[in-house]
Amino acid sequence: MYRNRDRQVNIVILLLFCILVFHIIRIILHVRVYFVYSMGMGYLLFLFLLIFLILFLLFKR
Repeated sequence: MYRNRDRQVNIVILLLFCILVFHIIRIILHVRVYFVYSMGMGYLLFLFLLIFLILFLLFKR
């Protein structure tokens, strides 16, 4: 039972990490447009949420 749960947690961590990398690359490519035209905090809050979820799942075990 624990093996399946650990495997599922590992898959979730991998998916969250892939989403995090995707958004970091997206922000790096559009950083000038992002900061000049839109000072919204949505991307930053989403990144911090992803980082928090990854760390939470890693250290929860």
